[in-house]
Amino acid sequence: MSRPLTLKSLGIPRSIWARLFISVALLEVFAIVCIQGYVIKRTVDIYKNGVESQWGFGVLTGSTKMSITQESFIVYDVIFIVAQLFLLMLCWEAVAHKNTIQIIAATLFNVMCLIYSLIQYTTFYIRPSSSAGIFQKDNDMRVLQITTMVVYSLCSVAFAMLTWELYQLFGWKTYKKLGANLALRRAYKWHQILLTLLKLDIFFFISYSVQLATLVLRVSDPETWVQIGVVIPGSVVFLVLSFWALKVEKRRVMIIVIICLGLSPAYFIYKLVRMNVGIDKNNDPYLDSRKYLTFFIVVTLALILVTVYVSIRCYRNFGIGLKEAIADYDARKAQLKANIALLSSQNSDMAAAENRNYEYTEVNERFVLE
Repeated sequence: MSRPLTLKSLGIPRSIWARLFISVALLEVFAIVCIQGYVIKRTVDIYKNGVESQWGFGVLTGSTKMSITQESFIVYDVIFIVAQLFLLMLCWEAVAHKNTIQIIAATLFNVMCLIYSLIQYTTFYIRPSSSAGIFQKDNDMRVLQITTMVVYSLCSVAFAMLTWELYQLFGWKTYKKLGANLALRRAYKWHQILLTLLKLDIFFFISYSVQLATLVLRVSDPETWVQIGVVIPGSVVFLVLSFWALKVEKRRVMIIVIICLGLSPAYFIYKLVRMNVGIDKNNDPYLDSRKYLTFFIVVTLALILVTVYVSIRCYRNFGIGLKEAIADYDARKAQLKANIALLSSQNSDMAAAENRNYEYTEVNERFVLE
């Protein structure tokens, strides 16, 4: 008989702080998805009488000699929605695995979403571009943009407060997992930081590439299809390979990862210069996307530099026994779960009553395993 879906079965601890953390994330996802969904509807309504553009819809302007399309704005709204789903994944993983590093990363990611919403409001209402000017008289759109910023601001404060509580609550987990070996505990900290950084790298690089391919590059430009067909999936494969190299401690693969990541900042610096130097104001392909792309390039560049440094630290820790310690802990935990399941099958009534109040601890683990 299948077990009912509960917070405990999803890996959410019984702690009120952990469940509040997940609750805030769920409420924010619901609010932002609803707001951005309506923003997309408003955008489509405004453009419904537009002239067809390169991607099949939009408005053509003679003054700027370029296509100003509704997807130029819809892409930003979709990124908001995807960012919220990514944030929810970060929060759930962090709480389920009691990962304080990822809890902090999720809080910082929410602040980045707040900054992104400020950029969007600036583009629409404070210093609007020629195409964003179509929203100037739309009061509903202005209210929606302000509401988005308010939601992110309130949730950022809530996440910060809950992060402090969870940091104190989960701070002992590393000791329980790896014991008192200081070298292993330090190595595990860098291991967790790199795992979190790689997840953030995937999100920001893909988001940047999608914006570049859909908003700046032209359909007739081969670079567009190279970006969509090669660069985006290639970067995902590369970063997944990085996860694998870290987990199994493959030195040669990790060296390749470090070298490739170390060379990539040259590309982002080149794109920054290209976006801002020698641009024809009458035919500016970055007119509506410069602020957004600059934000993603700066964040991605900073993440890559930090990732390279942390990757080197993790590489130096290969071979000290961290991989074996993690595998041993996972094996002991799996054995504990198997023992609990066996007891449950032998005496379901008694086991059900006990398991409702069961909390995983090192003491319980030793008792069951011994």
